[in-house]
Amino acid sequence: MGIEQSAGRLYVLDLLRFAAAMAIVGYHFIPTHPEVWSGDSSAFEVVADPLQYAWLGVEAFFVISGFVICMSSWGRSLSRFFVSRVSRLMPAYMCAVLLTAAAVSLEPLARERPQPSHVLINLTMLQQFLNVPPVDSVYWTLFVELKFYLLFAIVVYFGVTYRRVVLFCLVWTVVALFAMYTGSGFLRAVVEPSYAPLFVAGITLYLIHRFGPDLLLWGMLAASVAISMVCLAQRDAVRQGAASYPASVAVMLAFFAVMVAVALGGFSWLRWRGMVTVGALTYPVYLLHHEIGLRAIARLAGRMPPWVLLAAVVAGVLLASHAVHRLVERPLARALRDGLSASFARIRSADAAVRTVPAPSGLSGRNGPPGRGAAQPPALPGRR
Repeated sequence: MGIEQSAGRLYVLDLLRFAAAMAIVGYHFIPTHPEVWSGDSSAFEVVADPLQYAWLGVEAFFVISGFVICMSSWGRSLSRFFVSRVSRLMPAYMCAVLLTAAAVSLEPLARERPQPSHVLINLTMLQQFLNVPPVDSVYWTLFVELKFYLLFAIVVYFGVTYRRVVLFCLVWTVVALFAMYTGSGFLRAVVEPSYAPLFVAGITLYLIHRFGPDLLLWGMLAASVAISMVCLAQRDAVRQGAASYPASVAVMLAFFAVMVAVALGGFSWLRWRGMVTVGALTYPVYLLHHEIGLRAIARLAGRMPPWVLLAAVVAGVLLASHAVHRLVERPLARALRDGLSASFARIRSADAAVRTVPAPSGLSGRNGPPGRGAAQPPALPGRR
């Protein structure tokens, strides 16, 4: 995914995305699944409590996604938007589905082995639309992302402009609030009201970055942040008491402060090209770490010190993610991008050819003979 600005790449977004991914890895490996450590999880008491808030990395992902999708879709047609999303998401995802399904089948732990038909449906990324269980529970975030893409595709279809993006943000916010108020199951399924303010905040931050701040944009951002803070109270970690609501709000407000600084150019001095590689690992790390990483920990727990095992598994996830990025994601993304672009070019060529083909000569006039164009009007009396 291109993360660019007029003066160069926004490297800080790569760093923030990677930090969010690693926070989620820590959250899943330590406080969420202590049972896989075979009684050795007490070694992580120092970091266990802070990591209870690492689930907020998902919230951060959605804000960054709103920023980046708005930025990368500017000036693109709907077909180019579709091609960029498919080529960006599908190669690493399909590889991760197959690897995760294999890992769960070989080492099921406390869950059932996935059915082959479910694995095939998961390969389409449409499993939750079809009420099929995901191969990995972390895929729920992709379902939310897909809904955002489908909604924002409406703007892309008409052409991304400042006015249309602002209107989109306002309409989505109003409909999301209406869905919360009415409890409409249909609206909730379509507009994702509890996560909509995060995407809207990200989009608004990009508008501030591209066009500069004004009162309307600050107001939209403040409203989105306020609504997202209310929605935090409904997250499982807060409702179940694992995370304090005030502390969760404080963490998210700190993140929003960082994103405001990003939008205003406060991190333009960060230009380390290594961040590009780090950012490229974010998506594979997220896809691979959960089911595969937990099984590696469960298999090796007790055979080495817990911190050594944690470091080894995290390093393994990073190496596997790098391999998937280099060997699967990059070549397949290029092939998908070229193939789909050629397909859409063919559609445009066919449509253009239909528009330029002249009508058959026999149909050019209702009364005239074939090949002579439109029939002449009858002569007026006295003018023969």
